[in-house]
Amino acid sequence: MKLLLTAILVATVFGLSARTLNSPKPYVDSSFIYIYRVGQFAGAGANWSIFVDEQKICKLSNNKFIKMPAKPGKHVISAKIGGVGMFKKETDVEIEVEPGGSNYVACNIKSSITRARLEMIEVTKSSANKQMEKMTLDNCQESIDQGK
Repeated sequence: MKLLLTAILVATVFGLSARTLNSPKPYVDSSFIYIYRVGQFAGAGANWSIFVDEQKICKLSNNKFIKMPAKPGKHVISAKIGGVGMFKKETDVEIEVEPGGSNYVACNIKSSITRARLEMIEVTKSSANKQMEKMTLDNCQESIDQGK
């Protein structure tokens, strides 16, 4: 009986320690990319699809921002507007994400007679904080937080 209890205890201890060793460690150096769209009257109704490394993240609304977790390294952020492809141009910016850091990308609509495009510029934290102080999270932030 003692031998059986000892065997069960040893198996339980080794089983728990093996599970602990194999479990993934949480990423300690959390890095984020903040992408925001400055409120502008021109093109206010258009929602631009935002892509990070060619994966669609969100349709960013006017005067809103999103906060996206990112791994350190280079990332390409691009934007497209829906509709007919005529005169449509994709715009993008490449950023370098540092471990534990935050990067900020400002989006402004630039329009001409034939087309409109979303100009994307990486900005400093202080510039972003001034522009983002009255903004709210975009409605799509919930799906970003859930990893969808």
